[in-house]
Amino acid sequence: MGRIIGYLVVALTFALWVAQLFLPDRGIGFVTGLVVFLITWWIVLFMTLPLGVRSQAEHGEMVEGTDPGAPVLPDLKRKAWLTTVIASYVWLALFVLIEFQPIPLDAIPFLPDPEGFDRY
Repeated sequence: MGRIIGYLVVALTFALWVAQLFLPDRGIGFVTGLVVFLITWWIVLFMTLPLGVRSQAEHGEMVEGTDPGAPVLPDLKRKAWLTTVIASYVWLALFVLIEFQPIPLDAIPFLPDPEGFDRY
């Protein structure tokens, strides 16, 4: 069931991202959506890389000529999929926040004043 939800979240993210090509230019555009997704994906990848990793020294089987801290089974395919699903959730949350503005962006205290950009 969790795998199906992951597929649905990734498919929804991709569909909304591609839909930005055909929608009027407001909110998140096509390129902005891609850049935000890729940056989020890389940040999440570096957070998921250490999950479940056991070194050769911990496992007890050392391969000659390798570092004792080298992982026994890095499981990169699973981590790449997990990274994609988590990045899709983050992107969808950001998409909803910017496109539909359930919380007005002016109400977020640490964001700069949008009118202030015109002064420079």
